[in-house]
Amino acid sequence: MIQRIQSIFLLLASAAGFGQFAAPYLSAEAGNPATSLPALSDNVLNPFDNPGLLGLCALSGIVSLVAIFLYRNRPLQMRLCGGAAIASLLLTVLTAFVVFQLTQQMPAGGNVHFGAGLALPAATMVFDWLAARFIRKDENLVRSMDRLR
Repeated sequence: MIQRIQSIFLLLASAAGFGQFAAPYLSAEAGNPATSLPALSDNVLNPFDNPGLLGLCALSGIVSLVAIFLYRNRPLQMRLCGGAAIASLLLTVLTAFVVFQLTQQMPAGGNVHFGAGLALPAATMVFDWLAARFIRKDENLVRSMDRLR
């Protein structure tokens, strides 16, 4: 059933995964020396600036969205949630690495503003984990009901 709580968590995970394309990780004003860096040439750092970030954002969002409709096959749905959570974990680590490298390369007098997009990889990971937890609860409930028959 699509109205289960894990479907809501998967939808939120997918929205957070795709929301990273709209919310920048870092931003800088025009004329700021930080815009001399290649990643900040358009004044924002988002997943489009790094192919690894782009691929992991798309992967975690698509897998979470596909897992919503696999409610009849809970073991597969749980494995997909785990895979999406791992992709989100890798995305969180890669995002932290890219931001750290960018701040280390910052020219003198350059400053950046952290955006809301930095929280979205972690939110995606948490929502995927919660969905997997509730899918596991459903599977255990179904197995216990089968034992009673």
